[in-house]
Amino acid sequence: MATSRQQQTHRVSKRSAPAAKAKAKTKTKTSSEDRVETDVLMAIKPEHLANIASTKKNHEYRKYRLRDGVERLWFYETADGRGRSAITHIAVIPSNIRRTPGEVPTEPFGIGNDDFNAGLKQSKYGYPILELYELVKPVDLAEIKARWGMGGAPMGWRYVGAPLWEDRWGHEDGRDEKVKKIF
Repeated sequence: MATSRQQQTHRVSKRSAPAAKAKAKTKTKTSSEDRVETDVLMAIKPEHLANIASTKKNHEYRKYRLRDGVERLWFYETADGRGRSAITHIAVIPSNIRRTPGEVPTEPFGIGNDDFNAGLKQSKYGYPILELYELVKPVDLAEIKARWGMGGAPMGWRYVGAPLWEDRWGHEDGRDEKVKKIF
């Protein structure tokens, strides 16, 4: 039996029927759609994203540990007076490296690395940024609510829904029409 490339390279799971019923009772429009467990959506301040894009910052730090197997971070750039209030970038990270204080290499230099290693940050986990892509068509807040049924701006983190993944990242064939590689 043939399987699609997505099924071969990505774990996609469905929520159970009871979970779908529980979700239906919430105020969000989230359905029981598939999710891509290799891709996580999270908010980021514009200044941190700018530092990643300029390669001045080479790790993203968070208080939580993402499970092994997560390969991409989808960044929702917050407004903060300068940002776009949209999902604008996708960062590629190693699927099994979750650094803790003292484990981040000192070379090459990266903003925040010394403070993280010294335990001076609230964050407990570091995710090395290997590659960065900019979405050709960012996903603004209105589209997040109307088309992807997320209910509002991302807070914390969540898996990316399979339809959004396919629409903005998808398979390698045709990806260059969806994203522009920054580095």
